[in-house]
Amino acid sequence: MSTQWKEKGCEVCRALWESGEHPPELAVSIVLHARLHQCSSCGVFWEQLERYADVICEQQARALYPQAFKPVDQG
Repeated sequence: MSTQWKEKGCEVCRALWESGEHPPELAVSIVLHARLHQCSSCGVFWEQLERYADVICEQQARALYPQAFKPVDQG
């Protein structure tokens, strides 16, 4: 199933991608050659691959980028 660009994320995060910027980065996967981002406005997760970015669900983000969801040490 394909979702149209205007239905992905929100206007804020789409505008970031369109301008060459991106939502805040949460994790990098060398193996996948990809980066995980999350929009600070709508909370949608984005996976940035080598040539494009697309939205992914939280479950998929947790499975592919577990390091992004580990609690930060308070030490």
